[in-house]
Amino acid sequence: MRTTLLISSAYGWFAGLLVIMVVMAALFVFIAMFALKPVKFDKQQGGSDLAQKLLQKREAELAMQLLNSKEDKAVSEEIESKLRDVSAAKRIVDELLAQELGVTAPKPHYGVDENLTDAEKKSLDNNEKQTLEQTFGETPAQDDSSIKKSFTAQLMQASDDIKVWYFELKNCILCYEKTKEIMHWHNEKFYIGRDNVATLTMRGKTLSLYLALDPAEYSDKFHVRLSQSEVYRKVTPCLFRIKSDKSVKKAKELIALLMADYGVMYVRTNHSIYALPYEDDDALVAKGLAKKQ
Repeated sequence: MRTTLLISSAYGWFAGLLVIMVVMAALFVFIAMFALKPVKFDKQQGGSDLAQKLLQKREAELAMQLLNSKEDKAVSEEIESKLRDVSAAKRIVDELLAQELGVTAPKPHYGVDENLTDAEKKSLDNNEKQTLEQTFGETPAQDDSSIKKSFTAQLMQASDDIKVWYFELKNCILCYEKTKEIMHWHNEKFYIGRDNVATLTMRGKTLSLYLALDPAEYSDKFHVRLSQSEVYRKVTPCLFRIKSDKSVKKAKELIALLMADYGVMYVRTNHSIYALPYEDDDALVAKGLAKKQ
């Protein structure tokens, strides 16, 4: 009898412990499914952003190294090989994140040019080149001077330093794949597809570069500012003024970071450079590069 009671008691304790274990297991599953899953997802999201940012940063660094390795062919080829590896890694990471987590690479916030004409859209889509005569048909804005000068006219009458800086930056942008340019009266715009990623213009006598970047993200390292002009603020709000050889180098770093955001590689394509000899106002008016009011 006593033995039977002990066995019954043991079974009772065992059954009670089993019930408690089942309840605890169910509670753990509940917590794991509904409490821990959002945390895990957030970490995955953060990890994916980090991977993409690190690859973009590495691509920009390699592009800058390639820019500075003009004389050493062996070094250039090695850097180009690394660039291709990074570009391939970016595509693989983007594909895996899209397939496994449904996470897509973030798109740039700026660059959408809503003022493109049908002719400009066609030229960008078909990779056509526009002549100065095609782009300079517009009427320049009014100001207090008696002659309205185009961007090209301003460059022709600029100092030799500004001409060199302009050609360096233009070539730097066009050495990235898929980039195209359209010359306007007031500026020269550079595109990837139909996205206006960069613009060169003159502000007074200073060469200025506008980029499709948020200046707040780069102001700690670069002397950039938010453009106050409505012409540029929505599309290319990051203003960087070119005043020295050092600022040209910094501008190239910004361009490298911009192109990494857009996923395009530096391909070292050679571009023709046309001389911009000085001409006086009368000659510029005769050529249609300036207009008398």
